[in-house]
Amino acid sequence: MHMKPRIEYDPLIEGATFRRYLDLTKFLDLLRSRSLYFRRADRLPDKFEGALPPYIRRAKYDADDFIRKVREYSYINCWTLGADDNMALWHLYSSASTGVSITCTLERLIQSCRNWTEEELIEIFKVKYIDHFKNPDMIIGTYSDPLRYKHKAYLYEGEVRIVVCKINQRKLEQTMPEGIRLPVELNDFIHSIVVGPEAESWFYELVSDMTERYGLNVPVSRSELTYLPE
Repeated sequence: MHMKPRIEYDPLIEGATFRRYLDLTKFLDLLRSRSLYFRRADRLPDKFEGALPPYIRRAKYDADDFIRKVREYSYINCWTLGADDNMALWHLYSSASTGVSITCTLERLIQSCRNWTEEELIEIFKVKYIDHFKNPDMIIGTYSDPLRYKHKAYLYEGEVRIVVCKINQRKLEQTMPEGIRLPVELNDFIHSIVVGPEAESWFYELVSDMTERYGLNVPVSRSELTYLPE
């Protein structure tokens, strides 16, 4: 019998809207697969994922093994907090001319998480940005806790992340996949679709057409940065 997962979220993001920047291929993959892709933490480009500051490493006799388990058994899906455009993120994770962003609310996300019955725990939290070299205050109680922190060099992301930690679900010697997909009902999940601020008319029409073809009744709009104020 499948049980509904336990969902824990940061009170700081209650009522919030999130945005995720996608290039066209990832957007089409989302439409086709009707699922969110979660990347294993050790396969993300940030080498600080799961890192512990020196004072915690010295205090934990098994620090290296702890970090390995954090990175190899945790899966992450990343968003940015707020519905406003971020030009740096347009260029970094999408494209200002051939990219899109999707928005979602916490309430819609939680509704989707309830259907992930194969998972025990889903955590949604706002990332805290720290300097790992200066022994910042960190509360580490569970394997997913280090993933609540990122180096301050990434502060511009304003990240909210969804974390699925499988440390208690699998035998530790089992090889874990590099990514997992969790299903979403797109009309219930996506709040809106925004086309990049430098997109030409043909691209806006393409995104609108693909959205309709996949049965989404979701508003598609141009970025506010497309136009000068009147």
